Amino acid sequence: MNSKKNYFELFDLPVDFALDTRVLAERYRALVRVVRADFLSDEEDETARSLAWIDRAYQTLTEPLARAEYLFRLYGAEETGAATSEEAPGALLVEEMERQEALVAATNRSDLESALSEVLTRLAERGAALDKELHQLFADPSPPNLSAAREVVRQLQALARCQRETEERQAERLKRRPD
Repeated sequence: MNSKKNYFELFDLPVDFALDTRVLAERYRALVRVVRADFLSDEEDETARSLAWIDRAYQTLTEPLARAEYLFRLYGAEETGAATSEEAPGALLVEEMERQEALVAATNRSDLESALSEVLTRLAERGAALDKELHQLFADPSPPNLSAAREVVRQLQALARCQRETEERQAERLKRRPD
């Protein structure tokens, strides 16, 4: 197994944010079968290292934020520095505060389950719009686009945190619900 390949090369995929996860999954399963079949002729340690590397590559490419971070490393844009504009950090903070306020307001509503579902729907819609923007930015990985993509990733990370918190509140609500 050639561990000098990048994760995209490992699965014979183009280096791009957009990828077909079904194709990735098929190639993952095929690669694992080949490595396991070679187990009889290779040393156990080498097989375990190869499988771990394949699994790490697969997990990275299937998770969009991890894939974006990996692309930043491949493009040499690991540390893109501060935000793309002076307004971006403040705007991001305001947007995150508004989401938190909406979550608190939803928690205080009498129809909590419906309110939390609405919050999750809005988060999913915003996430889809940001995901689309990220696809466009990575399609042309120029330095300005990579810097803008970094900001989009920060927004997606904030959305993910809010989504986790909302889902936790939903789970708490379900636990407290009388049977």
